[in-house]
Amino acid sequence: MTIGSLKDLYIDELSDLYDAETQMIRELPRFAEAARAPELRDALKKHCEESRLHLERLELIFTHWGERRRQKPCAGLSGIVQEADERLNQEATDDARDAAIIGVAQRIEHYEMAAYGCARTYARRLNRADEARLLQETLDEEGRADRKLTEIAEAHINDDARTEADLAAPRASGGLRYLEASDAVMGPGVWERLPIRNDADEELGALEGLVVDSVIQHPRYIVVDSGSLFVHRRYLLPFDGVRLDESARVLRVNIDKDVASRYPSFDRDAFRAMSDAEKRAYEQRLFDFFPHERGVLAPVEPTASNVPEWLIKGTWITVPPEQASRLNDTTRSFANEFVPNREQMVAKDRDDARPFKPEDLPTPPPGDKLR
Repeated sequence: MTIGSLKDLYIDELSDLYDAETQMIRELPRFAEAARAPELRDALKKHCEESRLHLERLELIFTHWGERRRQKPCAGLSGIVQEADERLNQEATDDARDAAIIGVAQRIEHYEMAAYGCARTYARRLNRADEARLLQETLDEEGRADRKLTEIAEAHINDDARTEADLAAPRASGGLRYLEASDAVMGPGVWERLPIRNDADEELGALEGLVVDSVIQHPRYIVVDSGSLFVHRRYLLPFDGVRLDESARVLRVNIDKDVASRYPSFDRDAFRAMSDAEKRAYEQRLFDFFPHERGVLAPVEPTASNVPEWLIKGTWITVPPEQASRLNDTTRSFANEFVPNREQMVAKDRDDARPFKPEDLPTPPPGDKLR
């Protein structure tokens, strides 16, 4: 069909809706039969009857124009129904299937609401007030059906579909280990104690070490020493919120100094004395502290383009090639081999000293406030 005017578009939209309602009359009883909750079955059956009324209104509008209804398959609704079939054929508990049925039915409702809204607007622009009123009535009924499904889902179905495992706090760690940065250097290696400043150029301390995932060797936090000669306070910052300022030779973070002062303190000796269970509890407290608290570092999704180069290039630790073989497996992951007086980094043994790759770094744990 050629669309040459708003009238042509309007009639085409009505034909699409007619096929959509026909599909609804065929599919809703099947959804109702698959549902377990009585109120969900009743809501689906009621809306099936409303769909028959919607078809009658569309037929009346075609009569107003003196045209026969055009055959036009509604590909959009057909796709939603196909996805619904795949979802309902999956093995699931009764509660989870009811939640899925509500989701599918609401997708259909939203599709029809968008289409009826367009058709009503076209009718108004074409000065077809009676037709616009009929379409608005249908649009109102679609909206009520959608809200009813939401009420059913929120009343109990979504909660019933949950399991205890769904409510457990996510953990993506094999346990934490503290790695003191200076320990990575043996013999004549160079230890560069990088200062840490915020974007306002306020000094926050200096890099002292890393808290890493002991299984996958992923850095999760940096340890900042903010103390003076006699008084030291060490605290943690999320690893992925730190970047290297090449020109100033400092590490930058996007937090205020007074906010940093409230970050979790870190005691190396107390941490090393923790049992495995105590470390897991400590890790959970960190997990709860860090994600989106106002004014604190926002976690960064690690990608190949934003993994901090200051770690990959070894700017905080440099080790001559002849000393690399003396490093243990843990420290080798955080040290790079440099040929003295040469800018290009070379690895002595690629099998034993595999450099960090961006894809090795998963998202750090988020959280709320440490308690």
